[in-house]
Parts: sequence; C-alpha cells; structure tokens
Amino acid sequence: MAANLKYSGQANITAHVCQNKPEANIQMFRKSFIAWNNNSCKHLVAIIKFHPFATMEPSLKARYQHLAHHLIAQTAYQNPNNSNGPANSGKIAAYEDLQTHVPTVNTFIGEQFKNLSQPLYDEVREQHHALDAPGLAPHFERDPDGFTCHLSYTLGNFANESHTNRDASPFSFVTWLPINKKTGDLIEGDLNVSGGQFVFPRNGFGIDFTGFRGSAHGKRHFITILHFLF
Repeated sequence: MAANLKYSGQANITAHVCQNKPEANIQMFRKSFIAWNNNSCKHLVAIIKFHPFATMEPSLKARYQHLAHHLIAQTAYQNPNNSNGPANSGKIAAYEDLQTHVPTVNTFIGEQFKNLSQPLYDEVREQHHALDAPGLAPHFERDPDGFTCHLSYTLGNFANESHTNRDASPFSFVTWLPINKKTGDLIEGDLNVSGGQFVFPRNGFGIDFTGFRGSAHGKRHFITILHFLF
C-alpha cells in the first residue's frame, strides 16, 4: 500500500484499521505495524517498529547501550521527588560532566525518530521551527536550525490511564529498551515480563512486549478524540 510505504518506509508492514469501538476485541501485536483511523488511510494513528538485538548492527546496538547507560547515570542525581536535590562539589562536577553527553544522546534519539518515519519527522520539525522552540536543539544559540528532541524517561512500576494531552506537537516518539535498571545493561536474554502490554481500547489494538529482545519505537498521533500518552 502506497500510504504504508510513504509513512513507514515498508510497503508490506502489517496494517491495522481502528474501529473506534471500546467494546470490540483488542488486537495485540508483537511485530511492527501501522495503525490508521479508518479505511481511507488518510489519518495516521500510530507507527510501531520492533528491532531485535539478534539482527541489529553491532554499532547501532552499542549506541543503544550508551543511551541506556547514560539514562541510568542521570538517575544518580535525582532525589526521590524526581527533581535535582542539593549536592556537594564532587557530585556537581560529575553531574556537569554527564551533561556533556546530552547532545550525543539527543542526536541519536532524533535519528531514530527520523528513521521511524521521514514524513512525520519532517512535519514535527517544521512545526517546532515555526514555533521557534529553543528546546529542540542541544545548542540552540549556535545552531538555530538544529532539531533533536525533548528527552524524558521512565523506569518500571508506571501506568497511565487514557487521558488528554495538550502538547503542541501532533506526535510523540517513544523508545522501549529492555535494560537492567540498576546497571543500564541491555537485556538480550529471555524476559520474564509481567504486565508487558500497552493497550489502547478506543483504537482496538495493543502492543505486547512479552519476551521481546530488542528495541521498539513508536509514534502516536494525537487527534481530537484519541488522546493517549505512552
């Protein structure tokens, strides 16, 4: 299908048409897929791509490992309320050194955003540039045309009910990585996942991560009646 190829870069990707019926059966996916609001394939709801570590280029997997280690290192400077707490000079110096890696991390995430869907990447990039949003580049003053991402992350024991999100961006880009939350090491063996499903009942689909070994990328389109945040 031309629309699938245009937005996902894969002509044969599994396509799901949302029924928008909460009482309908939920179709769970464990492989890459694209979801459309209806049969016209004009209104995109989500693109999800799975990337198994077993078939991933070693250099790419190493960049994911660097990302995971960086995020775990950042948690050392967060207090239980998830905001920066007081620190002695040694910790402050270590924190500042850690921030030198942020541009590299942001650029990598931006690249994966682009690889997921070039048209959607371009749409969001143009919108944010029109807003003169300085947070979209790690060194905005020196690179006013730069574009990467706003980075946030969550580790374990979290759940969101369906809710409305008022962000300006029409899409959210999300990466799931199976890691050891203490060390940041990628988990390439079997996963014993409990509650590893993300379900979107209004759209009639869900994502099942049970036993998955690799990274997964997703982008959700926020439209009038369908507001979810991963």
